[in-house]
Amino acid sequence: MDALVDGAGVRAGDPVADLGAGTGLFTALLAARRLDVVAVEPVEAMRRRAPELPGVSWREGTFESTGLPAASVAWAVAAQAFHWADPPRALPEAHRVLRRGGRLTVLWNDRDVARSELLARTRELIEEMVPGFDEGYRARDWGAVLVSTGHFAAPRRREERHVVAMTAERYQDLWRSHHLLGEAAGTQGVARLLERIAPLLPARGTVDVPYVCRAWTAARVD
Repeated sequence: MDALVDGAGVRAGDPVADLGAGTGLFTALLAARRLDVVAVEPVEAMRRRAPELPGVSWREGTFESTGLPAASVAWAVAAQAFHWADPPRALPEAHRVLRRGGRLTVLWNDRDVARSELLARTRELIEEMVPGFDEGYRARDWGAVLVSTGHFAAPRRREERHVVAMTAERYQDLWRSHHLLGEAAGTQGVARLLERIAPLLPARGTVDVPYVCRAWTAARVD
């Protein structure tokens, strides 16, 4: 977070747009750095679940139509969300709401399958259940996407590896709440997957789940 904030050139009090903010998990990290945040989220149920945070206001909007005033923010960021956007329409909108010199950052916190037998086995079980299941956005060249319309330039990519200690329940919740998997396998399919994952998990304590956070930041073309 500190590296992303520094790379965006923002500081406490600067206006920031959190696009596709969901229930505010990433929004809270922005608020903790005393940024002036407007969280944009199209789904009312998600906005209702978000906590009240100092310096944060919420509004209904999408990547393609944020409802924000022109040149109103110094940084626009989309955490774990930009794969839902339509870049040919979303990138001009991000350009519109950013000030001169502003930055756009997109980032994903991806499971690092190569470093975990548990994740590798889980992926095998998913493949058995839904052959060819693919989270294609994880391998997409987002730097190329960000510059594709000519509104942004000079994308910089950053990666940070980390580990999250999870209880068995939390690990199963990862898959229970997985939107793409739910669409592909259905409710019953996800339930069967959870049954097969359960014996792989500790009865007590936690298991280490490795992640790699990948972020791309591009400069607004003025």
